[in-house]
Amino acid sequence: MYLLQAVEQYLGSLNTWPSCIITNLFAETPSLPVVAYLTAFFTGNDVPTTLAYRLYRACNREATNELVRQLFYTSYSLWHATDTVRRHSMYYDVRMKKLVRRNVPYSTELLEEKSVPVPGLRASRLGVENTPTPLMINAALRLLRQEVL
Repeated sequence: MYLLQAVEQYLGSLNTWPSCIITNLFAETPSLPVVAYLTAFFTGNDVPTTLAYRLYRACNREATNELVRQLFYTSYSLWHATDTVRRHSMYYDVRMKKLVRRNVPYSTELLEEKSVPVPGLRASRLGVENTPTPLMINAALRLLRQEVL
């Protein structure tokens, strides 16, 4: 199985993901805000940590250094371990097709997700073609589609 194909089993086709996620994966220099945004998206949509990081590393060669790897895994761990992080994190839910905030109660009740308004998020804001660098990302995608899991 190919890496992108495995991730798309959790998230659907890459062309249905928000363009800002795709841009952060391929074109943005790794930083705390970029990694936090990506980990909220992947974690919120139940993509396993190792699979998500392998995709990030394959998409963005700057994500291969040890500091970025540690930041990615720490962000993922915090998202899973800390109610406060989840409660204040928003992410695009691929099943609901909207930006949501995970509302985590203090009791042991099940998690409840509530949708919140998504200013400016429309179908035109999804997919590679709506990124600032579609030619560069499409070229990188040709290589990524050959990456074996």
